[in-house]
Amino acid sequence: MFNVDETIDAFRRGALDIDCKHMVLTQHMEGGESFEGQGYIRQADSGVLIFKIYVARHNAKPLGHFEAMFSGGAGTIYKDAAFYDLKATDYDGKLWTATRILLEPYWDVSDMTVLAQGKMQSMTGRVGKPRHDHYLRLHFFEKYQVPLRQMSETEKHGHRYYVRDHTQFEICGAKIKVRQPESIDDTIVELTSETPLPVAFDLRIQEAFQYLTARSAFWRARLWSHDEELHLELLSPRRKAARTQFGPPISPGSSYFLEHGWRLFEVYLAYVVQKTQGNDRNPVAYHLYNACEATANSVDAWAVGISVAVEAVTGLIDIASDGDRAEELTLYRTRALAWLTEQKDLSADIVSRAKGQINAMSNKRPQDTLYALAAMGRVEKNYINAWSYLRNRHVHPRPQDLKEPTLVDMQKLLDQIHRVEVLLRQLTFYLIDYQGPFTDYGEHDFPSKQYPLAVEGG
Repeated sequence: MFNVDETIDAFRRGALDIDCKHMVLTQHMEGGESFEGQGYIRQADSGVLIFKIYVARHNAKPLGHFEAMFSGGAGTIYKDAAFYDLKATDYDGKLWTATRILLEPYWDVSDMTVLAQGKMQSMTGRVGKPRHDHYLRLHFFEKYQVPLRQMSETEKHGHRYYVRDHTQFEICGAKIKVRQPESIDDTIVELTSETPLPVAFDLRIQEAFQYLTARSAFWRARLWSHDEELHLELLSPRRKAARTQFGPPISPGSSYFLEHGWRLFEVYLAYVVQKTQGNDRNPVAYHLYNACEATANSVDAWAVGISVAVEAVTGLIDIASDGDRAEELTLYRTRALAWLTEQKDLSADIVSRAKGQINAMSNKRPQDTLYALAAMGRVEKNYINAWSYLRNRHVHPRPQDLKEPTLVDMQKLLDQIHRVEVLLRQLTFYLIDYQGPFTDYGEHDFPSKQYPLAVEGG
């Protein structure tokens, strides 16, 4: 009898082992190759899902898969014909499916028998249990620092005690429970709702989880309801940096973490749900993810990553221009272009370049948006200077910027990096309309402050 929790637990431990009485591998094209037989699904030492079919029937040309894989030539991605889809029925009668598999067959040249094998990014099975409400459960297979507010009683070696291991609240019209069982290495997010959950809600939850924890977190097992029936999806591990340096918006060491952490999570989740289409990645989440991953590498990569992210997220913010300044720029542009047209002794190349520079003056620079936000108390003005310094020094370094740094130089660089990280967080606060405490890593000892900021003279 199939047991969902046992299957997820085995997958978490890297011990998934499913014997299949019937497996069919079909090339991802009309009239493509197919392999059929018995086999199994297991996990490699790395945790990646793998399969093997002891082929009893096939219509494949020996070693023909190489033609599909290399038909595009060096430097090109695989075409659809290089991929295969799998359907596997286990001995409990459960059907598992997987798509876009690169086949790794083994042909025995002595008799042309074949073993079909390969790796799977993910696989999905229908659990079959009826579920009349709307349900979603995500397993991350890792413990993160999240604000768990409630306690459970447990026992160890005959001693009973309490552990803070879960929290419950409502979010986006659904009841949510986040728990971290003491006995296993897992963070579990579980949601139930009487109304349909938003499209790709698992990805939006994942993005909000990454925002709260400042970690590259990916769920590995997903149990969800569809057409009043439960489905289970298992994902192979994704590549991510082992140790990042990104600071969470509210530090777990702050007294505000327990009280305000989930409210920040909820505000960000509501934003990414509203601003994202289908299975697309949210732009803010995308830029934050890249910045987070960059922090795991060299200090220079860290500086470049967060500088680029600030510029990208600033580009998502639209603030009305100052009317007088916009009118002045329009007047200048009209006069300059008229004068340029009259210059008959200038080459066409010079005229074209000059027109481009004149027209570019009408484009709003990131600095314009940042200083407008600073005047509103939405970003720290001094941290804009840190961003300008960091971006210019690392994206467009001069020879003197590449000299061997002293300890004083390294401290200054680290301070600037932290200030730019806070600037990036403040931009996201503005976008998601968050008001409340945050951690200011731009000052030593990382004090807590309130957002929006106090405005000078306000």
